[in-house]
Amino acid sequence: MTDKQKISLIYFVTGSLFLASGYSLIFKTSHKDAWIAMVIGFILGSIITYFINKYIYIKKENYDKNKLNIILIIFYLCIFLINIIILRVFTTSFYLTKTPGLFITIPFVFLVIYNIKKGLNVISREAEILLPISFIVILFNLVAVCKNGSISNFIPIYTTSFSKLLLSTFYYAIFTITPQLLLYNLNIDMKTHLKGFFFINMVIIFIGIVIIFVLGPNLISVYRFPEYMILKELKLFNFIEKIENLVSLIWFFDIFIITSLCLYNVNDILEKNNKNKLLYIFIIITLFISEYMAKYYKYVMYLYKYMPYILLIISIIFILSILIKKKKQQKLF
Repeated sequence: MTDKQKISLIYFVTGSLFLASGYSLIFKTSHKDAWIAMVIGFILGSIITYFINKYIYIKKENYDKNKLNIILIIFYLCIFLINIIILRVFTTSFYLTKTPGLFITIPFVFLVIYNIKKGLNVISREAEILLPISFIVILFNLVAVCKNGSISNFIPIYTTSFSKLLLSTFYYAIFTITPQLLLYNLNIDMKTHLKGFFFINMVIIFIGIVIIFVLGPNLISVYRFPEYMILKELKLFNFIEKIENLVSLIWFFDIFIITSLCLYNVNDILEKNNKNKLLYIFIIITLFISEYMAKYYKYVMYLYKYMPYILLIISIIFILSILIKKKKQQKLF
């Protein structure tokens, strides 16, 4: 796998949790000062990412990869579940409003399963091909909607309380840090990792700033999908309208890559333990849970509200599991 492919994977997994959750929670908490929280969260996230790469990522082949690690599988499946719910909610909210959820999630999961069977090299090449498309579309459309913005939407600066700004910083950091754990076994060197992390964070922060610039402090706190609603301001040649549904398809790239990586990691662990069939059982259980939660929307709202804390807990458990495993292996050598 080339460094460019690794950066592409970092790009898609890092930004995947911001759709429907990341931006919305941050804006609801710190309003027009959210950009400050994003910048501080990026600095904090970079420091933590440095330590994750240094102490968590696998650097040697002498670590035991053949042991069935339930904690790692649960972590991957949790991230997979979150993204499936995001996919379902986003699609049924704006695209297929009257389509049963399973008609959306099942074909998508079949595509992901087909993808992981092709291997990690295929997933990484897909990410490499999709990255420039995603970046160009984002850049072009955000610049296009800036004509409707106002600098007054940022003024006065720092009107949010310190506690809420700190909470938003935590939100931003956890949404960008947690996906880095999905890459722990890809042998990404420090320079490449930080380069990819810097690149995607600049994109995420730029999107956030443009959303505030165009929608203003009041609307960003109201909309459930502010990153989608800003695209409604987009027009081509002053007469082509309502193209937001086409443009927003780029967010499916993020979900597709991160869910493929999640299931690939689960499948990789199961294959080395000759338990391949468990993958399909795990997928069915995950789809059942997502369907149940979507049916009772209050559970989706619980997930939305407490997602940063859920991500924090499973990330800590994941990190402790890896550190304990490494410590045991080091004793053996």
